[in-house]
Amino acid sequence: MVIGNYTDGNLVASLLSSKLGVTQGTIAHALEKTKYEDSDVKWREMDHKYHFSCQFTADMIAMNTSDFIIASTYQEIAGSKDKPGQYESHYAFTMPGLCRYATGVNVFDPKFNIAAPGADQSVYFPFTQKQARLTDLHPQIEELLYSKEDNDEHLGYLQDRSRPIIFSMARLDKVKNITGLVEWYGENKKLRDLVNLVIVGGLLEPSQSNDREEIEEINKMHSLMDKYQLKGQIRWIKAQTERVRNGELYRCIADTRGAFVQVKKTQIQLSMKLKH
Repeated sequence: MVIGNYTDGNLVASLLSSKLGVTQGTIAHALEKTKYEDSDVKWREMDHKYHFSCQFTADMIAMNTSDFIIASTYQEIAGSKDKPGQYESHYAFTMPGLCRYATGVNVFDPKFNIAAPGADQSVYFPFTQKQARLTDLHPQIEELLYSKEDNDEHLGYLQDRSRPIIFSMARLDKVKNITGLVEWYGENKKLRDLVNLVIVGGLLEPSQSNDREEIEEINKMHSLMDKYQLKGQIRWIKAQTERVRNGELYRCIADTRGAFVQVKKTQIQLSMKLKH
């Protein structure tokens, strides 16, 4: 059996499973077509940057050659009454001057399965489990959250440590919408008087990135911090890869009576209270 993930991995899985005569599984995780509005109709003007002509073709090949497809939610497959699902949007669409799909993929096919993602309970356990807390990491997290000096790891500072923290950790791109969260926070004076904002994501300077979209979002982050004069209320920490420390970071945010929020554009916006 060969299982692919994301567009390139799924295309390779399609080729390998066909060559070897074995079962093929597909995990898309996130399909690009629904991330960018009218990406099919406007594919030509976006193709130099996103290569949608290749990507959508590869996605269609993988969807239709797979023996089974694993999605994380029903929404990913069939959406809601107000919005089509990521897979559903591939049923019928046109890329003018290139191709037209009349029955691209059948979302009622039994090959679709839902397997909700899980978390390693040894790393991401509740903040209330005091005996299991990784207190030896607290000095590092204290510096990460509250030191007032800008450095290569973080920008901004939190003047009032008694306030709860709104916390988000994600890639710094348009779909994850981190800059949208910062702008929303900056415009809401009542919220700014009540809570601090901590962002973990991306690099901190445009010169450090080679990704055009990330560079745009980095510049926007700096612009928003200046526009709303957020220093003293926001901490922007660059992307963190230490999984164990990240788990304890979540729990330290919970200690402040904080909340984790996700504002990805292609999903229902939600917030999860970490502590009442």
